[in-house]
Amino acid sequence: MAAKTKEKQPRLKTPVPENASMAEKAYLELRDRIVSLRLPPGELVREEAVMEDLGMSRTPVREALLRLAQENLVAVIPRRGSFVTEVHVGDVGRIYEFRRELEVVAAGWAAERRTDEDLSAVDEMLAELTEVNAIPPSEVDARSEIIIDQRGHNLIYELARNPLLEATLSSHYFLAARIWFLASGRVEMEDPFTGLIEVFEAIKGQDADAARKHAREHSEAAEAAIRSAL
Repeated sequence: MAAKTKEKQPRLKTPVPENASMAEKAYLELRDRIVSLRLPPGELVREEAVMEDLGMSRTPVREALLRLAQENLVAVIPRRGSFVTEVHVGDVGRIYEFRRELEVVAAGWAAERRTDEDLSAVDEMLAELTEVNAIPPSEVDARSEIIIDQRGHNLIYELARNPLLEATLSSHYFLAARIWFLASGRVEMEDPFTGLIEVFEAIKGQDADAARKHAREHSEAAEAAIRSAL
């Protein structure tokens, strides 16, 4: 894990599927820019600049913006344009209240539904989380933590084996991740991945009750850390 440096701060980057449409590619790129604050809250998203930057026509860019508007990352204002939505302290409670209950469900289902074939992926995730968790907080880039956290949560969603739950949590994950980026540099949690490690250990042991318990505690700890920084 890299130490904190202004020049090499990683940004949240979602892999683009090989068969992705132009609209999907535009959506993923713009979402990454918004979440990682390259497009900050309140910023006007200039369609012409995005079209030139991505080498796309107006149609896929507009489709991407409409999708981002549905996820509350962009506000489309008639005759004015598309703006990155603002972030308010009150958003923290609303976002985490909603996500927490679904995260608890996902963790429980993952523990119940994981197969022996899933164990290698679980073990790999546990090894990575344990390694990073042992590094002093001052030596870990907060944005790198978010990227690792995203991979961990995505694996839980996959193991829950419910496409509707996975899609909902994946989209709302980025609302929470943007708040993490805003608090980046002010949030410093000791052993930040302990809760997630406990969730994966429970999933590995197929202990659904423990998975749900640790998922709730992990979400509550993250919310408390963000509230203290904002």
